[in-house]
Amino acid sequence: TKSSVYFFLKFSIFFSLPLPVMIFLFKVMFSSFFINSLSNQSSLVHATSSRYFIINDKKIPFSPPEKDNGELFRKHQTMFLDSLGIGKNIIFRTSQCHGNSVYVLQNPNISIDKVSQFKADAIVTHLPECSIMVLTADCVPIVIYDPVKHVTGVVHAGRLGTQKKILSVTIEMLSREYGSRPEDLIVGMGPAIRGCCYEVGEDCIWPFIKMDSGKSEIVKITNKKKFFLDLPEANRREGREAGVLNCNIYADGPCTFCENQRWYSYRKEGNTGRLITMTMLRPRN
Repeated sequence: TKSSVYFFLKFSIFFSLPLPVMIFLFKVMFSSFFINSLSNQSSLVHATSSRYFIINDKKIPFSPPEKDNGELFRKHQTMFLDSLGIGKNIIFRTSQCHGNSVYVLQNPNISIDKVSQFKADAIVTHLPECSIMVLTADCVPIVIYDPVKHVTGVVHAGRLGTQKKILSVTIEMLSREYGSRPEDLIVGMGPAIRGCCYEVGEDCIWPFIKMDSGKSEIVKITNKKKFFLDLPEANRREGREAGVLNCNIYADGPCTFCENQRWYSYRKEGNTGRLITMTMLRPRN
């Protein structure tokens, strides 16, 4: 599901003359993406940012992370967290590399810069009030929550990561580190390029043809010998095979290519911005 969140930013402008401080309120709107099954969990915060937000009815593009050494991106990131009611503007992410490594966030005092040096495409944690995120622009962002053990994770699953079973590896890590059982997990996928639009070469499709087993849900081959891959469906199936209940897997989010006016799509645009998909645990007794 998608939702629009309004909040107000206060800007104080101090004049050199001995006049009272003037405070102006700006209305800011983020049209973020949420998953109902995860939103129903009161001890979890999650969301995917859209490609723009609105300040006083003006669309502002979400800045790419590499622009201006990331300074503007970090400001937009803080505004995004504020829109979710998260006052702490610290959010951890790793160096994504289209692999299947998982980073376990265990130290609440570790620096953001140190975590960003680790090459991994998934992060898991048991720490409350510690936001974790991945960046995507077609790849599948996946949020995992265990309401029994109260642990969470976020996954960046592109074509190569999916081929390397990054979701299964992350589920195994949750089991090993925290004792999570796959049947207790809730798995939700955010906006990603879907099988309607994700055309790949024949050499890229073969690992998924083997995975598809002739069921024609993950791979579509047209009469003109074009190959289309459905990454969210591939990860849905992988989640089921890892033991997650089908009713606990949400993989029906929007297509970033089809709905490019709302979501960034590298396949459609080339060099472009990124969507933030984040998750954070709230403390619970």
